[in-house]
Amino acid sequence: MNRTQSALRVAVTKGTLRIPPTYFAVSHAEALGAKHHFECFVLAADIQDPTISTPVRQYAPFPSIGFRRRELVMPAFMPWMTAGILRFRPDVIHQHTAVWSLPAVTASRFARIPMLTTLHGADVFVYGRSTSSLMERWHHSNISACNRTSTRLLAVSRFLADTAISSGYPANKLEVHYQGIDTDYFVPLEDEGHPDQLPTVLFVGSLAERKGVLDLALASKELLKTVPHRLVFIGDGPLRGDLEKIIVDHADAEIVGAAGRSAVRARMQAASVVVVPSKEHKGWREAAGLVSLEAQACGTPVVATDSGGIGEMLRNGETGLLVSEGNIGQLSSAIGQILTMSGEEYRKCRARARDFVVTSRSLAVSCDELESHYIDLAGS
Repeated sequence: MNRTQSALRVAVTKGTLRIPPTYFAVSHAEALGAKHHFECFVLAADIQDPTISTPVRQYAPFPSIGFRRRELVMPAFMPWMTAGILRFRPDVIHQHTAVWSLPAVTASRFARIPMLTTLHGADVFVYGRSTSSLMERWHHSNISACNRTSTRLLAVSRFLADTAISSGYPANKLEVHYQGIDTDYFVPLEDEGHPDQLPTVLFVGSLAERKGVLDLALASKELLKTVPHRLVFIGDGPLRGDLEKIIVDHADAEIVGAAGRSAVRARMQAASVVVVPSKEHKGWREAAGLVSLEAQACGTPVVATDSGGIGEMLRNGETGLLVSEGNIGQLSSAIGQILTMSGEEYRKCRARARDFVVTSRSLAVSCDELESHYIDLAGS
């Protein structure tokens, strides 16, 4: 049996893993688990979703003390994680994020196992600036070792790949690999709603400066003068208090707080538009923006800022609209444009949004590409 027909053993490695929300680290393993043997190796984990079937091995003790404190002791248990990877005897090691990569790097070097690393954003931005703390120096050390050892580096957007190269990542190893979302899970409702119903504008994410939540609240209040609508925020974060002050006189606005995956899907399916107003903050920009893909897979148009890799996650003017980051007037106008579409125009937009994700940004498409990388590396 040749390599392209054989089941591979793939070690998925990462520093820490929380599910929810970090589904991306195991989504491909879950989807490809019937064809290949996956195990996930991390220093610290918190898996709250019982549907995850991929085995997750964690090596830092004392889970009761929390992730922040466990991070302080994680370096001491990296050799344990390396030993676990080696006992698994993988054909390929797939590291997620170049930080906290030394256990995977050590295993790869010791047993000459090909290593593939997916860059997700924070690992690129931290490498692009000078170190100002012990933790940043630690991350730089991990990233440098990861760059030398990885046979291939995958960036989750063209924007991130370009940023990685300008930050010092090796261009000859970099390729773009869109993560994709599960279009069998994120699906439209059969009932598309009546255009006369009060439309809903939805945000999903952290209530933080970089997510542009205050811009959305102000844009919504401006739009209320001409287009009545409901405004819903799913998530929590440091700007919740500021957000509450802005929407205090917005009769149809609410902050739901954190919500599970199924609740988020239900809200997306029922929303008229999902808004992704992220913007630059302290050198950070959104690397990809999977929320916009989840929304479009549900048949819900998106209004988003053209920031970072977000623009690669929709078709401007077809599945949604892009606006300049931080431009509240443009944001308000674009949301209004979606909400005031005719019924027929809106249905066509919904169909285009769903089709774009299924054909170009689905987990199925992403898995096919990733499997090709695994087979290629294992064969080498």
